Amino acid sequence: MTDDQSMTRDETPESGLPASAASGPSASTRAGQPAPTSSRPSPLVAALDSPQSIAAAVSAQLESFLAEKAAEFESISPDADAIGESLIAFTRGGKRIRPVLLWWGFQLAGGAVGDAASEGGAEVATGLAQAAGSLELLHAAALIHDDLIDNSDTRRGEPALHRQFEARHRKSGLHGDGASFGVSASIVIGDICLALSEELFERAQETLGSTRLVRELRGTVRRDVMVGQYLDVLAEVIPLDDARIAERAWEVLSFKSAKYSVEQPLLLGAALAGAEEDLLAEISDFGLPLGQAFQLRDDVLGIAGDPQATGKPAGDDIREGKRTVLIAETATRISPAQFEVLAARLGDPDLSDADVAECVEMITASGGLGAVEEFIAAQHAKAAAIVDAWAAAGEADSTDSTAPLSAGTAEVSAASASIRIGSAAQDRLREFAKALSYRTS
Repeated sequence: MTDDQSMTRDETPESGLPASAASGPSASTRAGQPAPTSSRPSPLVAALDSPQSIAAAVSAQLESFLAEKAAEFESISPDADAIGESLIAFTRGGKRIRPVLLWWGFQLAGGAVGDAASEGGAEVATGLAQAAGSLELLHAAALIHDDLIDNSDTRRGEPALHRQFEARHRKSGLHGDGASFGVSASIVIGDICLALSEELFERAQETLGSTRLVRELRGTVRRDVMVGQYLDVLAEVIPLDDARIAERAWEVLSFKSAKYSVEQPLLLGAALAGAEEDLLAEISDFGLPLGQAFQLRDDVLGIAGDPQATGKPAGDDIREGKRTVLIAETATRISPAQFEVLAARLGDPDLSDADVAECVEMITASGGLGAVEEFIAAQHAKAAAIVDAWAAAGEADSTDSTAPLSAGTAEVSAASASIRIGSAAQDRLREFAKALSYRTS
């Protein structure tokens, strides 16, 4: 272990996180312009639609859209029916986290989602479901390619897509190498999924409208997840004693997942409702720390999760060689001899279960796991405090705007909040934030 391995970081005193990971980008960073002065507060948001109803609306829209596309593929050739079949099956289920957050971002920014009986209500709901569904297709494309990159055999407890097409090759008695066919087919289908994501978002804009900010944010989502994926691939071949190993881990965590899974869906939904950049900055103060807590939890599950709950083998991140924040924190706490063992085993796909278990014990006993749990708690608390500030602003607005306000954070206080929510919306956001930060699957 080298002297560089001490990995001293520029830390924020309140959380111990690297300064670059401790807060979201400012409005000026996102737009390349100075942040505007605060706009008038958005309307009070008494409640948010349930995750279940949002997931149902998005799933129905996705199913309809992909069935339409599947018919088009089959009209080109009967051999192309496998594309539509596989995409419909692959996009079913899942947590629908990104669609829910896009929908809520729209509502938090004052966007009204009516029902079929209200004027324009059905159209707005359809447009939102399409925009949210487009994020699911982008996510599906990323997962398909991610499983190829990681050589993963399973996804959500089922064979990964490239393994499914390998099995199709074998079952159909085709010539050539089945594994190579599976890889090739999945690369193409992942690309198709990405293209369909753009097509569905374009349909959403026909109903919801489009602005420069919406287009920029949509482009940023695509850019960040792809750049984050490259950084992840690079990190897996970086020596564990690299001086930037912890910083690299935070970059991958933030750009590959935290932003595009939580922060950016919220921002995109808010922009579709016409939010200005100061309101988006408030949403970032909630979304980025929550996204980081979400991905840190994913890293914990990738090491010590229950395979029955996660759908992935135990310790899969060790066999895949993931240089996560959890691994980086462990590397600073173990002995030189233990470090050599961990460095040698990371990325070995043939590790025995006993070898993996020994690594997990090392990670736990060293305090690395405890440190990450503290990071999760700190980032979850930041997100929860923002929600409470929004609720305090909403309560003051509905009673006495001159009353003293006790809730607030360094990023946004109740007195300056542009977003104002009721107790039902507060409960829903707090419950969702806890579920993301402390989930078991």
